[in-house]
Amino acid sequence: MITIFYGKESFCQPLQKISHYLNDPLISENAKSFYQGKFRASDDDRTFSIIDSLKTSNNKTRPFYIFLVSKMLPKADGALSEALGLACKEFVEWNPNFLMSFLSSKNIDSAFIEDWADEIAGEFQIDCEPKEYPCIDSSFKNAANNCSAGNRKKLSSFYRLIRRSILEGRIIK
Repeated sequence: MITIFYGKESFCQPLQKISHYLNDPLISENAKSFYQGKFRASDDDRTFSIIDSLKTSNNKTRPFYIFLVSKMLPKADGALSEALGLACKEFVEWNPNFLMSFLSSKNIDSAFIEDWADEIAGEFQIDCEPKEYPCIDSSFKNAANNCSAGNRKKLSSFYRLIRRSILEGRIIK
């Protein structure tokens, strides 16, 4: 675990109690059903709609969608893993403040950090083989351009985790 992630920044709405989201009419029925265990994440339209909700402009509902995507990551394989890898990579590049704030929240499972890093590392292995490290550097530059000074250390640490995931060969998809 990298201790830099324990600091707290207020760039995003923190994850509320889950009951808050389950009662929110702005949260999709697919998201609520997935959380309630009514279906498992797979490469289907219901799951992809949840992943697509990472792109929501609603800062109040986004934490729930990040949470749900984070729950999908450890068990994803095949087409689902590919969709998650791309979505997670795009999310960290375009919303680094939101992701760093979410992952550093004290009520978030610390395994989420490694899961996000591993999934994004897998995306680099698929898209950039055998030149993963230049791709990671380019992605970091994109993310850093969208990142506040207060979150840059966290972002840098996160990208080191991505590099370490590849170096240690933990990614087997």
